[in-house]
Order: sequence, then C-alpha cells, then structure tokens
Amino acid sequence: MLDMIIHRGSSQIGGCCTEITTGESRILLDFGANLPGTDEDSETKDSEMFQKVFGLRRDGAVLFTHYHGDHYGLFKKIPRDIPMYIGPLAKDILRILVSYIDREAQEKGQSLVERMNTYQAGEWMTPVPGIRVLPLYVDHSALDSYMFCIQVAGKTILFTGDFREHGIIGQWSRMERVLKKYVPGPVDVLITEGTMLGRGREAGNASVKSEKELGKKAAELFQKHKYNFVLVSSTNLDSIMEFYHNTPAGMHFVCDLYQAQVLITAMRGMEARGNFPEYQPSELHPVVRVLGKADSRWAVLREIGDTMENPLWFRAAREKDLAKDGFVLLVRKNTHPGEYTSLFETMLDKFYDRDGQIIYSMWNGYLEGKRADRNLIRFIGERPYESLHTSGHAYVETIAKMLKITDPKMIIPIHTEHPDDFASIPAFAPYQDRVRVLRDGIRLSLE
Repeated sequence: MLDMIIHRGSSQIGGCCTEITTGESRILLDFGANLPGTDEDSETKDSEMFQKVFGLRRDGAVLFTHYHGDHYGLFKKIPRDIPMYIGPLAKDILRILVSYIDREAQEKGQSLVERMNTYQAGEWMTPVPGIRVLPLYVDHSALDSYMFCIQVAGKTILFTGDFREHGIIGQWSRMERVLKKYVPGPVDVLITEGTMLGRGREAGNASVKSEKELGKKAAELFQKHKYNFVLVSSTNLDSIMEFYHNTPAGMHFVCDLYQAQVLITAMRGMEARGNFPEYQPSELHPVVRVLGKADSRWAVLREIGDTMENPLWFRAAREKDLAKDGFVLLVRKNTHPGEYTSLFETMLDKFYDRDGQIIYSMWNGYLEGKRADRNLIRFIGERPYESLHTSGHAYVETIAKMLKITDPKMIIPIHTEHPDDFASIPAFAPYQDRVRVLRDGIRLSLE
C-alpha cells in the first residue's frame, strides 16, 4: 500500500497538510494555518484540522518545508509524541518569531520549537520506518526553505513546498543544478505548488521580477526622499537584505529590536554557508540603528555581530541623527491600534510630512479584496505609497523548467486556487495528460 492524501491545500493557498502513507507508517508534509482572513471561507477550518489529521491516527512525523505560518502555523496542535522536523536556520528564525508571537498568545509555543528536530540539505533521513526523505535547499521568500525528495515502496515522489528561482538563493540556476544532481528524473509523482497560476496578471504587471531588480529599484527610490518607510514582512529576508545593501551612503538603516534579532540570525546563518555576499554586512553600513529602549537582548545582538567574519554593529537610533542624515526604516502595522501607538506610527507622524515616502513591499492582495488587512490599510492611511515587491513563489516558466528536468509520470498541483487550470496552461502542454487534480481528504493510491 502507498497512498497520499491532501488533508488541506488542494484548491487553496496556505493551510497546507499532505500525507504520504504506507499504511504502517506515514509522514505529514507541513501543518499550516489558514492565511489571515480566509478561515471562514476554507472548506476545512483551523479548528477542524487536528481531528481530521490526528483524530484516528496519532502516529507518523511532521516535516515542515519552512517557517511561514500557512505551513507550520498549527504546530501547537500536533500531539507531543509526534516528532517534528525543520531546517536548522529556519528553526533559529522560528525561535525569534514564536517568542514574539507568544507575548500575546495564551497557548505558548517556544518549548515546542525547541523540541523540533533539524534536517540537513542533501542528507537522507528516515523519519519513520520505510520512508526515506532527502531535503533539498531551495529559493523562497522564507529563508532556509526545502523541497523533499521521498523514496517509498519503490517510488520517487518530489514535494516542492513553496519555491521560486528569482531570489538570492535561486541565482546561478541553483534549482536546475540541485534537481539534476539529486532528482534527475523521471520521478513517479511531482506534487507542486501553483500559487502564481491565478496571479498571471499580477506577475506580468509587476515593476520588478526578481529580488536583484527590487534592490536596484529601491536604490533609485531611496534617492528621491530623505525619510523612507518600508513595509515588508519581517521574515522576508531576501528583500530586507536588498533594502539594507541599497540604502544610500550617509543614510541610516533602521529597524526595531525584534527585526534586528531576525536580521542578525539570518546573516550569521548564511555566513556559514558562504557564497552569498547579499547576506554579508555592507561596507557602507557596518552599523544598524535600532529603535526602542536597550535591554538584555542587545547583548546578544552585539555578541553575534562582533564575532562575525565581517562585524556588524548595532547602535541606538537617536532621533536627531535620523533627522539630520535621513533613513531607511523597516516598519510593521500596529495590530492593536486602539490600545497604543507603535514606534513606527510615531516615526511616521514625525517624519513623513517632512520629506517621507512609504514603500510597500508585500502582496497587493493585503490592501484590497477579500483578504484586505484593515490594520495594514489603517497604518498607511491616506498617504500615497510606492509598490515594490516580487513574488515569493514560482512563475509559470519556473514550474515548466521543473517539469522538463524531473519528467514526472504524475503531476499533482497544490497550494493554488486554480488546480483545474494547470493542465490548460500552454507552457505545461507536453505534460497535460499527466496532471491529476485531487480534492482535500481524497485518498489516492500511488502503487
């Protein structure tokens, strides 16, 4: 017996969980929460996922592809005796992220993150008897993301997770080289994300297609205004590093303490991997200015920064220096606008009208439509903004390249709102008769 079940994610973006089972053993690939604002519309709500996945079977292992909430977000619901696995740098970043989230959460998750096992890129592991898994390091807007090559019952399954090839990690045809080395094809089953299948117009109209292009455009925008407020996800490290390296000489690069922790953790982790100058400290900006009062966490920042091959120093952001020299400030929305005024809102009120601009570097869907984020919209207010963002997901041409390399016998689209359109996309025409569209909860035999 060899079956697969998409518990959730066959016809939606996010909230993912896929099962591969031999009957005696099983692995679960991701256990994510629904994207914000989508739970009510989802066929399976977050509150129903535990019973659906673990109600009858409390066995197996959970392998997370990366640290985005729609892939790991329900980790607190996983039974304590079920082992969890994640990438090593992703775990380090998750420690900081969950610690930040735990401040307002009744159910704490820090101890659960600590008990997560880590896997290594390019090294086979056997999380459960009879199922071997090879994690493959890939490009995505979450740093330290992975595909999984799975060998079970004489079959080879490639599970892509979220991926792309237009970020920092994806440079120099990395995806092609990794796949040809470890998964030369043909594979028996390819389970691939298709996030951008329904966003072709968005991709075609984007001002930038890659993180490198984003950095070049940012450099131009930063020259036009003295005070730059950049709305970007705190864990979209590729974009953050591009904003950092393209901050003009003489200006300050500024963030808060939480963001500084994420930043230095990512830079230290990437230093060990080498060959990524984008994750090294900038000669123009060896000092990062930090908003807020100093506390014990500053010592950790300084300890890490001082011991890096190219040191990075953290200093308090003094308002008079920022006013005089100008800045690029990474900002976030206020999730409790009626309760307090955030540091970012205070900075926006003080500097925006004096020669400021807002650069919006997130998905446009958060500002309009059914997934619009009220707190984000409230943060921007009536102020105009420059949109500067590139997708964290594979464009159609990237998926087509993967199909050509892996030559799959069966293709199963997931993480897409348009699975039925997969076979009709011209770039996928040679493989249209191999596409199999599943629905959540349906068991498919792979024997």
